[in-house]
Amino acid sequence: MIKRTVLLGRQIQLGFTFLLSLFCMALSVPISAQISSNQLFPSSKWYIGADAGISFGRGTFCSFGTDKTGVGYGFGLLSGYRINSFLSTEADLHYSHLGLGAYDCCKDLYFADGNRYYAPLTGVKNYRYGDIFSTVNLYELDLRLNIDFVKMFHSESRWSFLLSPAVYGVTSKATVKATEGENEVLKGDAQTHFGVGGDLGVGYQVSPRVNLRLYTGMTYLTGKGIDAMPQVDHKINYTWDTGVKVTFALGRSGKNKKQKSVAVITVALQPTEVAQSEQPAVYDEAPQPKTEAKIEVPQPKQVANQPTEKVVYETAIYFSRNQCEYIEESEYKTTVELLKALAEHPETQITLVGWADKTGIEARNETISARRAETVKRYLINKGIAAERISTESKGVDTQAADDNKARRAEIRLLIIEN
Repeated sequence: MIKRTVLLGRQIQLGFTFLLSLFCMALSVPISAQISSNQLFPSSKWYIGADAGISFGRGTFCSFGTDKTGVGYGFGLLSGYRINSFLSTEADLHYSHLGLGAYDCCKDLYFADGNRYYAPLTGVKNYRYGDIFSTVNLYELDLRLNIDFVKMFHSESRWSFLLSPAVYGVTSKATVKATEGENEVLKGDAQTHFGVGGDLGVGYQVSPRVNLRLYTGMTYLTGKGIDAMPQVDHKINYTWDTGVKVTFALGRSGKNKKQKSVAVITVALQPTEVAQSEQPAVYDEAPQPKTEAKIEVPQPKQVANQPTEKVVYETAIYFSRNQCEYIEESEYKTTVELLKALAEHPETQITLVGWADKTGIEARNETISARRAETVKRYLINKGIAAERISTESKGVDTQAADDNKARRAEIRLLIIEN
């Protein structure tokens, strides 16, 4: 029993060590090697996915048996919702198949000849503990909260390190078979369990829609034994899963949002001529002073026309805390109005100024404010606006904003340059 428990502990320790190593690697990735704003992240908060991996369990029987290790398998479908850059929720429908066998425990009988024998089992006539094994089918509904510790501090990183506490509703059904011939010995009834546990995971954003995640986790299940053993000596049920999850973001990606609808706006709204503003006055030569003496007075130089800027439209796009990768759904109305104004004033130059709130460190806020301006610039370029019309600027923290929500923004101005 001690050897088998140590082996189980080492297997779990190995899995967690591997994930922690990936986490350290994720934190070591410099900002310059990370993603560039909304080219990588989708605008929709919803996503779907699938998972698959290997499964282990323990009841009266255990996956890490005395004679062999029974490696099970599992797979499922999931859907999720991103609350913000580092929090998300998931619901997962999952199926697991386990093979559980005898392991060193109180069922062993040792005789003077040094050989090990197994005691008879109550409720299973003519069978001993070591003569049978159990196949278990688990049908699960999992609800989990994902907390991403990388995105909490580096929201634009491709990497994720997730702690995911979860609750489980599980139905188990087991069949006890003989080790020789695999004849059915006992068919268990379906059992219902409530479970608590969680996962650790390391993820990587592969593309604007696709995220790849490695995970490992344990679950404690209440209720009767999952292995249908009639004589229960271990009144605990554990499962351990490790595998891969692939998720696919719904909606349109940050660089392909609503291309069709924008095209309609562009066609429907014909550009109109902008009324020419009054030209700045030109200073004539100053009159010569009248003097009796014929003294030459230097003539003032003619003042050249200076270009002026006329603001014909201005607005702002706001962002959530630590978010600078994409334009959020709450700002879609603003983007539609902005595109309408651009269609009405095709001759304008566009200035974008990024701002951040006062939370966080100064260097980080400078980076976020710059990326917010760049995010809007990329959006406009993807809508067909020429890049040479757009200039960006980063102002860092806005200490004059009414509140933090108003500070987290990219200001947009459409200018007419007049000579």
